[in-house]
Amino acid sequence: MKDFDRVYKHYDNFMKFFSLYKLKEIKKSLNLTGNEVIVDIGGGTGKLGQYLSDSCELIYILDESDKMLSKVKGSEKIIPIVGDALNTDFESNSIDVVILSDVFHHIENQIKLLNEIKRILKNDGKLLIMDFEKNHFKTKLLILFEYFLFRKLYFKTKNEMINILTKNFKVNKVIDKGYYFIIVGENRC
Repeated sequence: MKDFDRVYKHYDNFMKFFSLYKLKEIKKSLNLTGNEVIVDIGGGTGKLGQYLSDSCELIYILDESDKMLSKVKGSEKIIPIVGDALNTDFESNSIDVVILSDVFHHIENQIKLLNEIKRILKNDGKLLIMDFEKNHFKTKLLILFEYFLFRKLYFKTKNEMINILTKNFKVNKVIDKGYYFIIVGENRC
């Protein structure tokens, strides 16, 4: 059983109750033109995809949990895909934007993930990561809660994340909100 298969029924309520969805901040950070093809890796129930769908050409919601994806309200512009973020079926240089919202800390092989993102992103394509500052008090509570559900967690500080990203991406924007951060990078050739 996939980790998120256990929580899919209550996931959106949990995220809403604790204000963990950062939909407006993510949309504002991306400066979308309406022509982008987006992959929301670990997009779960599709809340972010639904929110962004009026501002892009197409959005894929990629998640390993078919139960989470069963809650996605698919449409011509929103396509749920069960898949592995470390080994996607997307063509190289085919995606304009990749989003990792509240996902990075669940991935053990983070370098392989970033290499796969680099492969599928177009030159100058954007990568947005929204995650939680591992040393902040609120995040420590979240870590404790998530540890009981998922066990393995790989949280980073904002600075650790920037250091990892700068090996393959140009960091264009860093938004520090205390307990969470948003980083927007650009694929470098």
